[in-house]
Amino acid sequence: MSISEVNLNVMLAELLTERGLRALGEPILRRGGKRPEPDVLIELNGIRVVIEGKKPGAWNELIRQCEERLDNNICDLCVMVEYSDIKIDKLIPSQLDIKNALLNGRFNVGFLSYADRVGIDRWLGETFKPEKYENVDFNDLLAYIMSAYNKVVKEDILGPAVRKIYDALSEFSRIVSSLINIERLKDVLELREKEGGKEEE
Repeated sequence: MSISEVNLNVMLAELLTERGLRALGEPILRRGGKRPEPDVLIELNGIRVVIEGKKPGAWNELIRQCEERLDNNICDLCVMVEYSDIKIDKLIPSQLDIKNALLNGRFNVGFLSYADRVGIDRWLGETFKPEKYENVDFNDLLAYIMSAYNKVVKEDILGPAVRKIYDALSEFSRIVSSLINIERLKDVLELREKEGGKEEE
């Protein structure tokens, strides 16, 4: 019997809840007449985290879904989970079998945050590629979710862009200052020297 992604996502939410997170599997949200349906929704100290889970071979679809969730303001952080190696040997599995399969399974995990979607990479001159961690176990999956949450909370969005702008302006002023005739500039600004060597304002 084949297990659907919905079964896996709901059980993943249950396991995360058992670990102390406020997680809900396959919720239906109402936003502006639309009904976005993230696979797992977590509320963590005011930060909305969505987990999108897919079976193997759908990594690009996971990236697309997470971009959509962030662009539509459904979450602040989107976690991509690919169920890369989930073994269920029973002919007719129970919820307990699915739970054990996830606890003993392997996952590919990646993250996208709101900062990744604001186009900050244009200022930095870098091409953005989501982080991806392969073949992680359930405990590592939980650790990666928490580390991604901490990164979002501490993320300095403007700092790198401000530094880039500052560097560009500094370089511009250095180049321009070497081309300026100081005496001509004084004439244009009508700066004349007073007696004693100070410039007249």
